[in-house]
Amino acid sequence: MDLTQKISGVTLTKSIQVSPDADAKKAGRKKTVILKVNYDGLTLEDVLLKALDKDVVSWQNGASGRDNYDNLVDKGTIKVNASTPGKAPQVDPKEAVAADLAACETPKEQKAFIDNLIKMAKAKTAKIDAILDDGIESIKVKSSIN
Repeated sequence: MDLTQKISGVTLTKSIQVSPDADAKKAGRKKTVILKVNYDGLTLEDVLLKALDKDVVSWQNGASGRDNYDNLVDKGTIKVNASTPGKAPQVDPKEAVAADLAACETPKEQKAFIDNLIKMAKAKTAKIDAILDDGIESIKVKSSIN
């Protein structure tokens, strides 16, 4: 993919509501307008960088960012998967577990965290085994009927 490719003929449209300030918004004072954004002349990289900015803000303001501040490791790396519009970016589960483990302050807390992970994994494995067993039984029943 050539990120320097210029975009041509792309205009996106969205209906939005605008209030002059927070008090007016609370009072229900608003106007609805149709915003048409023309992307002609931008490169694919420009558009992706604009999308990245929005994903960054969503992550910072979400449960993984500000709400999880105490568990974040300074200068740590968080991998986030971009999502479709209207959904928050998803944090890589491995990165989330690593961050949670790093947030444990003592070896005792780390052991408790790891023990809990093992417990959850065993419970998940048991559910999967039960589903597979049911599926195999279902196949056996169908085979004996046919």
